[in-house]
Amino acid sequence: MLFTVYYYRLILYNNSIILLEVDLYMEDKEKKPSVFAEERKQQIVEILQKKQKIVVPELCDYFGVSASTIRSDLKSLQEANLIKRTHGGAIFNTKVNWEPLPSAKEAHMHLQKTAIAKTASELVDDDDIIAICTGTTTLEFAKALLSKKRLTVVVNDIRIASFLEENSDFTLFMIGGIVRRGFHYVITTGYPLPNISIDKVFFSCNSLSAANGATVPDFQLASSIPQIMKLASEKILLCDSSKVGSVSFAQIAAIHQIDTIIVDSDVNPSDLQNLQSIDSCQIVVSSLS
Repeated sequence: MLFTVYYYRLILYNNSIILLEVDLYMEDKEKKPSVFAEERKQQIVEILQKKQKIVVPELCDYFGVSASTIRSDLKSLQEANLIKRTHGGAIFNTKVNWEPLPSAKEAHMHLQKTAIAKTASELVDDDDIIAICTGTTTLEFAKALLSKKRLTVVVNDIRIASFLEENSDFTLFMIGGIVRRGFHYVITTGYPLPNISIDKVFFSCNSLSAANGATVPDFQLASSIPQIMKLASEKILLCDSSKVGSVSFAQIAAIHQIDTIIVDSDVNPSDLQNLQSIDSCQIVVSSLS
């Protein structure tokens, strides 16, 4: 926790004691241990989300790094549209998307997610080997697969695995790693994936833009999903219209790294046009009717 420390000096003047404030600075009783650069950047944005503004010396003391390191972090975060730099510090960019718990996301845009899931299910053939990555949209996609036969499904999400285990006879392959508490998915960063081949990977994101690609708030998830994508022949993104045109902290993939993006018909026309301008990616629009 950051707190202000004041130093005072007592002096005697005309037989009276006078209290003078002479110095102050910010301290952290529990300083953070050394972290990787991306972890530090994520924590900077989380601090700004709570405090709304902060200055460089506070961050230097908090992380135990130099002012030049912090300024470099702030420059990088501003270039990603995550913060706004000020003279001597930074303020929070209120346009940046942050991550609610899955329980809060399930009911949001449910009609759109269901439409996207139905469209995505049409891309799956019997006997396919597919991967389904974590997300409320991909959970709806898993529910839309029950008519398929002899699927092998690779998953990194506990809820998706549980649903398919209870409601299908698919062969399930659960990826190992550390479970992110409260979010039900496995972080595979630092854990080598098995040498397997996947026909199609279906994944989602918190934000999507032509400039920043598919992004999420958690950089460890952003590092994990590309590991799974590398094993797949085809990469398919499921993204409802409320996420299009926004940006989150960490990039999963640039648009040109995605084969197909499925959105719903409520998407903003200008955002849709920006996505369609990238020739290497097919954009599919799901009808809500």
